[in-house]
Amino acid sequence: MWRQVGIALLAAWLPTSGFTTELGASGQAAPEITGSLEGERREWFVLSHGSDSNASFVELGDDINIDITGSVDGEEWESDEALSISLTVAEEQLTNAVVIYVIGSSVSPPLFTSEGGDVAVTLTHYERTSQAVHVAGKIEGIMALQVALGEPANLEEGIEIDVAFDVEAQKIEF
Repeated sequence: MWRQVGIALLAAWLPTSGFTTELGASGQAAPEITGSLEGERREWFVLSHGSDSNASFVELGDDINIDITGSVDGEEWESDEALSISLTVAEEQLTNAVVIYVIGSSVSPPLFTSEGGDVAVTLTHYERTSQAVHVAGKIEGIMALQVALGEPANLEEGIEIDVAFDVEAQKIEF
């Protein structure tokens, strides 16, 4: 019996995947991206393990390129229903943004995209340290459906997005 209890305790203690998220006050993982998609309440988690994170940034000259990928599962990476946000910031101002909502099992069409859509991305907070960028903002509008690679996205078959994000991205150095 003690052996079974020990195995159960060890299994509960060991991480079940290579990724973790920050825990909220309730002890549950706190989603970094929340809001609605086509009027339905949604949450996405930015998974990380040490310095390996699904929120990262690189410096390209004066630009800071931030890539964020949110997963619907707070413990394991799944591409189904993932939300990807790419931001370019120069002099603490947002200069470009692309948002993609993945509807299949891979990050290829069919998918919904802000390119060809009518989406506004705004930053409400931007703070940079040497190895991290804390960025928060809002995404609102209609994302267009892109059916096949190389084809233009169709706004008439779009979905409405209204989400807020609050993420800390880690610096990638080559």
